[in-house]
Amino acid sequence: MPYDALGAGNEGGRVDLHIHTTCSDGVLSPKDIVLKAKSAGLQAISITDHDTIKAIDIAKDEADSVGLELVSGVEMSATYDDVDVHILGYFINTKDAPLNEYLDRCKIFRLKRAEKMVHNLSKMGVNINVDQILVKAQNGSVGRPHIAAVLQERGYVKTYSEAFGKYLGAHSPAYVKSIETPPAEVIEMISNAGGLSFLAHPGRSIPDDMLRYLIDLGLDGIEIIHPSHDEYQVQYYKEIANEYFLLFSGGSDYHGARQQDEVNFGQVTIQYSWLEKIKVRLCIA
Repeated sequence: MPYDALGAGNEGGRVDLHIHTTCSDGVLSPKDIVLKAKSAGLQAISITDHDTIKAIDIAKDEADSVGLELVSGVEMSATYDDVDVHILGYFINTKDAPLNEYLDRCKIFRLKRAEKMVHNLSKMGVNINVDQILVKAQNGSVGRPHIAAVLQERGYVKTYSEAFGKYLGAHSPAYVKSIETPPAEVIEMISNAGGLSFLAHPGRSIPDDMLRYLIDLGLDGIEIIHPSHDEYQVQYYKEIANEYFLLFSGGSDYHGARQQDEVNFGQVTIQYSWLEKIKVRLCIA
């Protein structure tokens, strides 16, 4: 949905706090993302790759050179009651040893998960191999979008959406569960690394009772603005955040794999004042 339609305003400039790079399942390198963001007129961004923070240090020098504010970030996978929960961490210390050790284990898990899904696909008559997936991942954090890209390239599906609908979705025989770390542990890791935790795109799959449970665990905020949220959901999650004194975040969730990503980038954003409030919570000048 266009930025203005989401009601984020333009107070103090535009900010995108949900962007992916080739270090997970995005199509652009960290440096190219910085240049794209600068070209789009963004004032600040956060690179929030899935279960990896490798892109942040790579992008920092480029961001400094072009005058773009870069917020360290990550999108961490968790599971509660068999539901995938994604938690965004902002202003994390990228040198935090326990966090890095955990994310290294996540990388190994993601590779093993891909191997299991390839095996399951073979039983469905779909013959691809892990090496093809690793080429797509470019030595980054392996995910289902990389498998989808191979399926499309090999002619098993015509579109990214078809790959998920037919082979990779949670109800497909090829599906293998994601990282099953409890949300409480993820929130604690983010906090111990000096960051703040935000529930990502709750409108996708998080029922209200689960949302309240996650808030009770100690979430610092909710991702209000997201391409999957309509105007009603934006207002709804704002009200919940205000009720519990939580912070707002948001962004385009840019990967670059679909045309809609290009439409959303630079348009599905938040106002800089929301980022300022996050900084105030952390006592960052």
